[in-house]
Amino acid sequence: MAVQAGINETTANDAVHASRNASFIIAGPRAVPIYAALAMELDCATLGSNVVSIPSWDASPATENTTQGDEVASADYTTSAKTATGVMVSTRGLITDQWVQDSGELASSGVDEMSANVRNSIDLALLALFNTASNKSDNTGVALTLALWLGALAAFKAQLPGQQAIAYVGSSGQMRDFYAALIAGAGAAQIMGAGNSIFAAEVIDGYLGLYHGVHMFESANVAAADADNDCGGFVAITAGQPGSAPVRSGLALAVWRGIEARGLYTPHRHGIDTTVSARVGFSRTVERCVRGLVSTD
Repeated sequence: MAVQAGINETTANDAVHASRNASFIIAGPRAVPIYAALAMELDCATLGSNVVSIPSWDASPATENTTQGDEVASADYTTSAKTATGVMVSTRGLITDQWVQDSGELASSGVDEMSANVRNSIDLALLALFNTASNKSDNTGVALTLALWLGALAAFKAQLPGQQAIAYVGSSGQMRDFYAALIAGAGAAQIMGAGNSIFAAEVIDGYLGLYHGVHMFESANVAAADADNDCGGFVAITAGQPGSAPVRSGLALAVWRGIEARGLYTPHRHGIDTTVSARVGFSRTVERCVRGLVSTD
């Protein structure tokens, strides 16, 4: 039967949109930021300096056993300090009137994407602190195994981090090898035993669960040690209130100003010249609370 004549997308094709956007934009390619779960935040808004000092007690002096009438000798209790220096983590772009009008998006949609970019940069900088840690288990050129991971954990505990909990952050490559070790270990018994929670985790990256009492995280933002190796690591933390940053941690994010967007409408360019930035600094609080772990990517 012949197609009936009339008004359709063939006869009136000039009135039909070739394509139109859905009512949303898929997020850009980036890892889920995890720094808020790992780093203590230092409020530097009223500090009055671009450098914040983070003091810590050194190892305590030996105590004495005295007998009746003996004088106790005085001993020095000393401190050390780390510092974090403020920098502006920033991105800038012109959000044009044409884009807002033709896309159907709000200007704030562009600001959200710029803010996510700044947040990702902060996450990268925090996780890079594992790679520069003084204490490191260096397995360059070797795939991560349970034995290597447990050895690094034991070495970390020997540093006497002295906090409430331990977290481990591994790259996607490191966690791939870790999962393979779980599968191979003890006839795959680890999968249904101690390793079940992380093996069954339904996340691409972020928090996976507990293994041997360690909070396990996976992140594509873990720093590369070199072209063929990644450097994740362990950090000791003391948790804060649910949903808040740790109150103590081996990693610190100093915040002079959180993520803010500021714009200036420029009529000669027909758009809002927008800068999104945060004034922050990054530091390990004390070396004994952090240990890097290097293995193949």
